[in-house]
Amino acid sequence: MNVTKEFAALMRHIETVPVFSDHEHHQPDALFREPVSLDSLLAQSYVGWLGHTPGNTPESRAAYLDHVRHNTYFVWFEKGFCAAHGVEGPITAENWDELSALARAAHRANPDLHVDLLRRAGYERLILDTYWNPGDDNGHPDLFWPAFRIDKFMYGHHPDSADPDGFNPWERYGFTGGSLDDYVEHMRGVIRARHAAGKVAAFKCAEAYRRPVTYAEDDRGAAKAAFGHRPGKISPELARLFGNYIFNRCCELAGELGVPFQIHTGLAQLTGSDPMHLAPVLERHSGVRFVLFHAGYPWVHTVAGLAHNYPNACPSLTWMPTISTSAAVRALQEFLDVAQSARTITWGGDCWTAEESTGALMAWRWVVARTLGERMDAGLLRPRDAEALAVALLRGNNLHVYGQYPAVAG
Repeated sequence: MNVTKEFAALMRHIETVPVFSDHEHHQPDALFREPVSLDSLLAQSYVGWLGHTPGNTPESRAAYLDHVRHNTYFVWFEKGFCAAHGVEGPITAENWDELSALARAAHRANPDLHVDLLRRAGYERLILDTYWNPGDDNGHPDLFWPAFRIDKFMYGHHPDSADPDGFNPWERYGFTGGSLDDYVEHMRGVIRARHAAGKVAAFKCAEAYRRPVTYAEDDRGAAKAAFGHRPGKISPELARLFGNYIFNRCCELAGELGVPFQIHTGLAQLTGSDPMHLAPVLERHSGVRFVLFHAGYPWVHTVAGLAHNYPNACPSLTWMPTISTSAAVRALQEFLDVAQSARTITWGGDCWTAEESTGALMAWRWVVARTLGERMDAGLLRPRDAEALAVALLRGNNLHVYGQYPAVAG
C-alpha cells in the first residue's frame, strides 16, 4: 500500500478520535489490588488461550515466545503492554522479569491504573459484559456501560439449576417460585428495572460456547415440561428447548425496549456456531437489531451475506483484529462493500485488562487505516470521505447502533 499524503493525514486523525468499544470483559477493581505481573496479564489475555505457558526460567520463556510471538493475539498484546508502560519492546526472555516488575510497580503506585490506561489509550466509553455479575459497571459508570447477559436465564428451569459457571438465576434475581409464565415475567421485571436505570446497553448471548446457535421457534409444551424439574431429570434436548423459549422471550423484550441484541457467532463450538443458523432468528424477530459478533469468524462471508439481506443484522468486527489482523482487513472491506448501511458495522476489543485493550485498539486503528487506505488507493473511497468513515468506525457507528451514553449522576 502506498502511503499517500491523504493516508498519512488519516492516520494522524484516527489517533485523535475518542473511541467507543461495544464489548469488553474488564475485571473488577479488586483484581488489580493483587500483585500484577507480565505472567498474570498474559494469563488473562487471549494469548493464554494458545495452550502454552511461559514458566519461570529464561529457557522456558524463550520456548514460550518461540511458540506465540507471531500469533496476532501476542503481537497486539505486546504492542499494548509496551505502549501502556512506556517501553520500546519487544518482550524477551532476558527482559521478562524487568518488564514484569515495571507493570507490578505501576499498578501498585496507582490503584486506578487499569481504568486510567483505558482513557489514556483513547477510549471514551466501553460496553462491559461482566458475565460473572451481569449488568455491573465495575463501579465506573462514567467509563463502562453494562451489557446484560440473558443466557443465564436460559438455565432457570428449576431452583437448583445453574449455568456451567455455577450461576443460578433464581438465587441471583430473587425468583421464589411459581409457573413458567411467572418466571418469564420475573425475568422481564429484572431486566426492565435495570434498563430504566440506564444499566442495559445491549442484551448479550454467548451460548455458542455451550450449544449450537440454532435458537428455534417456541415449543411451549417442551418448556413447560422442563420447568420445575431438577437438573439431570430432564434430557439435554428438553433443556435446550427450554433455553430456546427463554431466548425468544428475550428477543421480544429487546424489541420492546429498543435494545440491540449481541450474539456470539463463530469461534466457540465450531460445529454449531455458523452464523447462518441465525437467519430464522433475524426473520422471526425482524424488529430487533442483532449484532453478529466476531464477524462470525471463520464464516466472515456468511455474516456479510446476512448483513446484505437483513436490515436488522449488524456485522460486528468485535475481537476480529486480534484474532486475525489480515482477516479483519478483508472482513471490513467486504462489510463496507455489501452491508445495507455502513453505519451498522461495529467494533469492540473484547478484553479483560487495560494492557490488552490498549493493544486491541491499536489493532483496530491499524485495520481501519489499512482498509480505508487500500480503498483510497484503489479509487473506491474519496479522501474527503475517508476521515468521516474512520470516525464512524471508531465511534459513530456504535453510537448509531446502541444510542447515546446514559447520563451519569454527580
